[in-house]
Amino acid sequence: MSDNPTAGVNREDLRALIAEELELPTEEVTDEANLRTDLAVDSLTAMEVAVQLEKKYRIKIDEEEIKSLTTLATIHQLVSAKLETAR
Repeated sequence: MSDNPTAGVNREDLRALIAEELELPTEEVTDEANLRTDLAVDSLTAMEVAVQLEKKYRIKIDEEEIKSLTTLATIHQLVSAKLETAR
């Protein structure tokens, strides 16, 4: 297989990307951790995470969708859905 980013979304890759952007250990970015309440992510940081997701997966995330990115699970669902739509 190629290194095409639309080939699938690995949850651990997402976890690593988010942890790096938040400057946290990956183990703190659990599937259920709420980015805002548990990890203290503000709107600017959420936007920075979205930009990194857009770059890595070559997708577009609009402002309303950024607000819905509250956990690793919701981020995985959104990115997966966008990649599936792009195929």
